[in-house]
Amino acid sequence: MSTKPVAVHRIFSGSVWGILAKILDAAAKFVTIPLLVGYYGKADYGLIALAFSLNAYLRLMDLGMNVGSVRFFSMWEAKADWENIGKASRSSIIFYGTIGLVNALIFIFMANYGQLFFNLNPDQIPTYRIMMYILSASTVLNWLSNVIIQLLSAKDELGYVNRVTVVSSVLNFVVAITAIHFKWSLPQYFLFYTISTLVPIPLNILRLRVFPVPLGQMLTPKWDGKIFREIIGYSSAIFLMGLFQLTANELRPILLAKFASGIDVLTDYRVIQTIAMLIISFGTIFLQVLLPSASKVYQEGNHPKMEKMVFTATRYISIFLSFIVFLLVLNSEAILLLYMGKDYLHLAIWLNIWLLTVLLNMHNTPVASLVLSSGKTRFLIYSSATACILSLPITVILAPTLNVGAAVIGYLAYMLIQIGFFYIYYIPKVLKLDSKKIFFGAFSPSVLGALVAFAVSFGLGKLVEIPEGFLGIVINSAIFTTVFAAFHFLFIIKAADIEFLRSKLLKRKPSHEQE
Repeated sequence: MSTKPVAVHRIFSGSVWGILAKILDAAAKFVTIPLLVGYYGKADYGLIALAFSLNAYLRLMDLGMNVGSVRFFSMWEAKADWENIGKASRSSIIFYGTIGLVNALIFIFMANYGQLFFNLNPDQIPTYRIMMYILSASTVLNWLSNVIIQLLSAKDELGYVNRVTVVSSVLNFVVAITAIHFKWSLPQYFLFYTISTLVPIPLNILRLRVFPVPLGQMLTPKWDGKIFREIIGYSSAIFLMGLFQLTANELRPILLAKFASGIDVLTDYRVIQTIAMLIISFGTIFLQVLLPSASKVYQEGNHPKMEKMVFTATRYISIFLSFIVFLLVLNSEAILLLYMGKDYLHLAIWLNIWLLTVLLNMHNTPVASLVLSSGKTRFLIYSSATACILSLPITVILAPTLNVGAAVIGYLAYMLIQIGFFYIYYIPKVLKLDSKKIFFGAFSPSVLGALVAFAVSFGLGKLVEIPEGFLGIVINSAIFTTVFAAFHFLFIIKAADIEFLRSKLLKRKPSHEQE
């Protein structure tokens, strides 16, 4: 039984700082990607997109330990069980160090034989090879940093973690501008970009002082097979689920590199991915913040509290994501025109489909956090496997003709299958919650408000001549925001919601926040 209440203000703080960090990171990419594509060329920039995709796909080597460790660390932290936390974290150092070394060997292999797997031009092979070597040199530190993030997550310190990522985002931006100004080669830029991503690690290590135990008790490598088996036993199911999820998501650009018309298609993919990833990253933040709290709530066995957390979190997340997604859809063509130029306007339809797919997926984050906390993930493995097996061939078949569109349609198919499983099975059968109440009561109202605001904004744009470019985006966004806000204040948001948000923004802790 948990001995500590769930701190709602910590969830709110972690989410807000995470969102701000992701917005800043997206803004930096929004500015730098067109500059980098213009400087290095569409084909060579595709090598960066390929490197990112390979690195992301190899995250499956985590074996589900990231989710499993946060779950157990959170439960032990709630009971002040510092001994188990120390044993598990020191074992994790050995685990992540080992897979970091394996990861490095894979990158070395890909450096030497990558031309056999991907549609690379002969003059791109030396650059590609150097980039793989750079990834192999950095991967061990990146893997080890997972342990630090897991510990801070369990201590509800994601607000700090997300503030630190701001430093990395700023450095990423500085590196890109410096590379263009001083005419660095692509390998030089990629080296300094990789270094900038490692900067948060020492800052996060310093934050571990929030634990009432010495750093050595948490970070000095020492194997404890018994406690590690406890975590890996839970995590193995998460790994199988993650294997299919990562395969379905991160293998899509790799399949494009093999089956599409050329490596430059990955630049198109990277362009719309950067915009869509802003929304996807919000969902990741919500899951990171909710998982420790969901673990504690589930451990208490308080079903009304569980139901309240899922409904309330789904409602707030849906309001936020509906606003952002439909605002981006409304301005997608104008954004792409300003972002990359008229040659990229054909990507608007695929960007819009991707954004709406992400909205459908991300509203389910509170339910997913509770499912992961329950440990009842066997059926989730089946649904992930089914969705993966059915969706990947779509990308392969459509890639030669639709190029980047093949990856988007494949992702849509995957998510439709996954969401269907959640609403038909997991919510009513496993969590014993009301699927209709969550979908129609927490998610749909905000989507309806966004559709109304979109229709009004789009209709006015047809009736009244609105300037093109940045000014047009501002005007369209102002109309959309006004209608969206009016709809929500009239029909959705209540006085209690306003008081809740006001109290969190002012960092007050009303007596009812822990209910």
